[in-house]
Amino acid sequence: MSHLKFRGLRWIGVLATTVALCAPALAADVELLPNNLLTPTSKEQTKPGQFKKAGPWRVGVSFGGVGNTWIVQMIQEMRHAAAQDKNIGEFIFVEANWQAAKQVADVEDLLTKKVDVLIVGPISSAIGAPLVEKAAKTGIPVVVFGAFGKAMNSTVELMGAGEVFGRQGGEYLRKELDGKGNVWAFRGVAGVEEETLRYNGFRKSIEGSSMKVTKEVFGDWNYAKSKQLCENLVLSGDKVDGIWFSGAEMTRACIDVFKETGKPLVPMTGEGNNGFLRVWKATGVKSVAPQFTPGLGAAMVRAAAALLDGKPLYRSYFSSPPAITQADLDKFYRPDLNDAYWLPSTLPEPTLKELFRR
Repeated sequence: MSHLKFRGLRWIGVLATTVALCAPALAADVELLPNNLLTPTSKEQTKPGQFKKAGPWRVGVSFGGVGNTWIVQMIQEMRHAAAQDKNIGEFIFVEANWQAAKQVADVEDLLTKKVDVLIVGPISSAIGAPLVEKAAKTGIPVVVFGAFGKAMNSTVELMGAGEVFGRQGGEYLRKELDGKGNVWAFRGVAGVEEETLRYNGFRKSIEGSSMKVTKEVFGDWNYAKSKQLCENLVLSGDKVDGIWFSGAEMTRACIDVFKETGKPLVPMTGEGNNGFLRVWKATGVKSVAPQFTPGLGAAMVRAAAALLDGKPLYRSYFSSPPAITQADLDKFYRPDLNDAYWLPSTLPEPTLKELFRR
């Protein structure tokens, strides 16, 4: 190779490196969840280096409450993601047991501890908005679990499910029941924003049909409470043609009631939970399963770390994978894992088998 050609190649290499170093950082370059599970819903971005801070970082998390296995797994995914980041020196998680006063106190305590970033899963926008505003005024970035838009002064918002979840289940029932019949609705925890969004999505999906919601109960996304509620409804003799559920723990409870009482199964909506998928496969109940990934927990931690690392992010993201249908049930069901496993997960296979082994 001639000396001139070598010098030319060398300068091309230098130029390419310079261009790469000078290229603007883009939010699109940060992957919070794999396989397109999380997509941006806004064009607005944080500025590169806006919240950059040297580690080790102190990450604070305030969550509205813990009452089901989905939230338990979401927390496990948060902790795993935090443990994998060498810049996170301390990870503080607190939950408010769905009590507004407790969440207010939790956030104030985290700010007193001078966390470098705050992650908030608010009980509702009314409770969360002033807390997020207070945190933002301290200059720290705030990652919110929810889809509140301009109603909350968050740095970044991440969410899934919501109205999409409710709509997917409602559309399935509408098609399965040919737009008519009596329907029961099993809702989650009263007053929680996510619960309201799911229910609204369901109601909108059946507008204009001849379907009637004859019974509506709050099962708190809890198996035991929902089983008692379903027993009461079945014993009341109220005619039902299909049941919409705001969460799969409640679906599984009601399927068990129908089996135990000998009542023929009706179409029931489910969710991407291994326990529900097992029962779905075993009973053949007509169903559909919207997916709400607990991997959002890991995504929140990764978003927090990205901001402190000076990387730009979009203002908001949403996860809305297609619902699981009868045709692809076998692709998602894991017979080697127990009922508490929710999918899709960010946890590595060895960890999944350790935590959810049957």
